[in-house]
Order: sequence, then C-alpha cells, then structure tokens
Amino acid sequence: MRCKSCGAQVKPGLGVCSECGATLGHVHVLGHRVRCRCCQKRVPSGVKICPYCGAPLRSTLRNVIRFLVVLLILEVLVYVGKYYVPWTSLRALLGLVRKPEVTFLATPTFTSTRTATITVTSTPTPTRTPTVTPEPPTDTPVPPTVTNTRRPAPTATPKPKFPAPRLRSPDDGTEFRGSDAQIALQWEPVGALAEDEWYAVSVTFTAGGVIQYDGIWTKDSSWLLPAGLYMRAGESERGFNWQVTVMKQTGAKADGGREGTVVSPASTRRTFFWY
Repeated sequence: MRCKSCGAQVKPGLGVCSECGATLGHVHVLGHRVRCRCCQKRVPSGVKICPYCGAPLRSTLRNVIRFLVVLLILEVLVYVGKYYVPWTSLRALLGLVRKPEVTFLATPTFTSTRTATITVTSTPTPTRTPTVTPEPPTDTPVPPTVTNTRRPAPTATPKPKFPAPRLRSPDDGTEFRGSDAQIALQWEPVGALAEDEWYAVSVTFTAGGVIQYDGIWTKDSSWLLPAGLYMRAGESERGFNWQVTVMKQTGAKADGGREGTVVSPASTRRTFFWY
C-alpha cells in the first residue's frame, strides 16, 4: 500500500502515513502496539508518526538512558571535587597573588602671600651744607687684618646599603588552623647579598602575658615556620608578628648565634593568627 501524498510504502491498515502524516483512510491497528504520549491511543510499534493525531513517536527508553548518564556524570564530578581537588593548595596559591598598591599623589597646597602696602612719605626740605675747610692730612689709619675662620663641614648621614624588604605573604590578618599547617613567610629580595650579609627574620608572640621571641638569619627570601612554634604560644594568645631586616654579621654570640649591624631599614610589621 502506498501513500497518495508522498508515495511512500506504508503498512496496510494504517490511517496516517508514517512518513508525511497524510490521512490514508480508516485506521486498523495490527501487530505489536505502543501507546502515543499525546493522544494515549495504541499504535503499531513500527511507525514514526501517530496515525491518530500525527504527533512524532519518541523512544521513552532513550530519554531515560540519557537522563541516567547525565546524572552519573554529575555524581562523578562532585566526588572528584570533594576528595581529589587540593583546595588547601589552591587557597595558598591565591594568597601568593599580590594585590596592586595604589599610590595617591600629594596635592600641592597654595599659601597666599600678603600684598605689600605702599606708604607715601613726605620729602624732607634740603638743608644747606656747611663749607668744610681742608686741613693737612693726619696719620693714615691701618686697615684691620681679616682672619679667615673655617666653618665646620656638615656631617653626612650614612645611607643604608639596601632598601627595606617588601613582605609578600602571608597577608596581614591571615588565619591558619591546626598545628600541622604549613606557614611560609615570604618577602622580595633586596639584591645580591655579600658573604657576611643575611636576612634577619624576627617573630614575636605572647605566652602567659609575656612577649616571646623567635627568628632566623637566612640567605633565602622565605622561611617555613617550625611546627613547634604552635605549642609555644598561649592558648588564647594566637597572634604572631613578623618583620625582616638585612644584617651584616660582625661576630658570634656565646650561644652560637650571630650578631651584627643593620644595613637596611626594617620592613613593615605584619600579623597572622595560628589557631
């Protein structure tokens, strides 16, 4: 049997062409049947268009499979993001990004000056000059001898060899949790250091109301804090202050530590909290 509209071969007993949807005549339902989702009537399983309402027949099983595949992919992504993505490392990398510093130019202040006042004074009347009778010269006075007095030369203030180190991380007010936290103090290098020049890192904290000191002399531009420093601070005193200065070693202390002179201004002071 062929469709009169498109000429396609159709099964006998169909009322609508399965290719173009044209009406063929009386509808006869034969063989295995499925239900149309639009009109809810049962139609042969081999047709693509409902012979009653003309709606396309879609496979319900295929849609269910697609939904299950998408749901499975979402569950895998959530599991990987929760157990395999190193969120702690990502937060540490974000902390290394320096924020741009905005410097505002000073606005010049203009100071008004007072306008000079012109005072008009009267011109005095000239008086008669008396006539001087010349007399023979007397002894010629001897001019005084000028003695050059040397002024003391100003004392120049010595300029530091290096600028103050600029701190990089952690930022001021950063919080860390747990005794196993990896805290690295980092700063920008000031230049090439001589053999006897060092970065002196100073860390201060409070324990029982008493200020405690720790630190290190290093050639590197970073220092990983020791884990034992966590237990030395008081339970409710978890703030740690730190700053960096360039030092020139001049000797050694009795306990083996270094001592020297400052060759740069101290950096700014930052504070982090270790709970």
